[in-house]
Amino acid sequence: MFHSFLKWPILFWNITSINSNDTYYNKWQVIYSILLMTSCIYNFYITPKTVCVLEGNCDHSLSTEIKGIFIRIVAISCLISRLMIFIKGKTQLIQYEKYVEKMHVITPMTNSEIQILKKISTLLIICCILLTIPPNSLRVWDLSFRSDFTMFVYIFMYIQNLSMYFVETHFVTLCFILYQKLVGINKDLMALKIDTVIRNNYPFMTQTQEKYGKINNTLDYNKDILHSLATGHPMTDIVEQLKSKHKLVRDAVRTLNDLFGVHMGLSICVLCLCTMFDIYYFIIGILSLSNYKRIFYLWILQYTVRFGSITIISHLTTKQANKSKILITDINNRYLDYNIKDELLLFFDQMCNSEFEFTACDFFSLNSRLITSTVAAGTSYLIILLQLHYIKQ
Repeated sequence: MFHSFLKWPILFWNITSINSNDTYYNKWQVIYSILLMTSCIYNFYITPKTVCVLEGNCDHSLSTEIKGIFIRIVAISCLISRLMIFIKGKTQLIQYEKYVEKMHVITPMTNSEIQILKKISTLLIICCILLTIPPNSLRVWDLSFRSDFTMFVYIFMYIQNLSMYFVETHFVTLCFILYQKLVGINKDLMALKIDTVIRNNYPFMTQTQEKYGKINNTLDYNKDILHSLATGHPMTDIVEQLKSKHKLVRDAVRTLNDLFGVHMGLSICVLCLCTMFDIYYFIIGILSLSNYKRIFYLWILQYTVRFGSITIISHLTTKQANKSKILITDINNRYLDYNIKDELLLFFDQMCNSEFEFTACDFFSLNSRLITSTVAAGTSYLIILLQLHYIKQ
């Protein structure tokens, strides 16, 4: 499995994300989860007092109310997310790993896939650390001169935010593994399509491999499949194998939705609200001071990277699954043996009868359209907040 070559990322997620199979890390997860959820409850309870101390008064202005909402949103989201992951994380992750193991038995990962996965997982963790610790440390440093409890409230809030980001990196990596599997399936299907086209164009040739040299080099396909077909390997066996792999990928997607659906929904909502509130504070002047500007830009960059990584990898994976349908349709439209056509139709029906998409608790799909919808909705609510602010002034 990918544990053998993702040693330090797996170690990182064992500590910060999903329950591990290791008893030692399970004990740590229990302690970590209890402390994290306790900090969430504390922040939720102490928020009104914190805002009053920071503002110097409790005038119940719009900006003051939003500060209270801001802290409580992060606290309640982290609490629910950690609770759900703590309850069902281990069993669902084991189920996901079983599906991936079965795919590796059918088709082991290539060296290039392993190297790409290593780079992606490492990059995600490095970005997570660089985009969260520096701006949050600067903000805590600005609060360090205070002798009251407010600094601890913000430290807890940043730890809760960081905890949610850790889980997001885990989800993106597991999703990317499925993306690689679908890319491999589509390469195999492209090879079947090429072989079918050549056999249709040159029906009297016994060895189609002689014509493979004329294939467009820009096409991305599996040459091993063409070699197997040229040596007489039945196409029905290959199609049946691809059908089994595709079903395993869909089952793994369903498991990820069940495991991370609540967390992804909460993360998307928190990221959108945090971005909107920070922009609101910046426009009305609270974060426009020179020492806050750099923190503001780093926060916005962090939210953008997190939101983009979740939606883009989910969209690309779904797009690869839809590409499989197109390739099967193209192959099936050629002159083929009835047995092959039956297998292709079964494959196509299998994909059509079950939806393939990443969702946040089935409330909304994680795809590129979510980006445009969020920008439009966020802009509208931001304008409303600004209007309310200036009306009260």
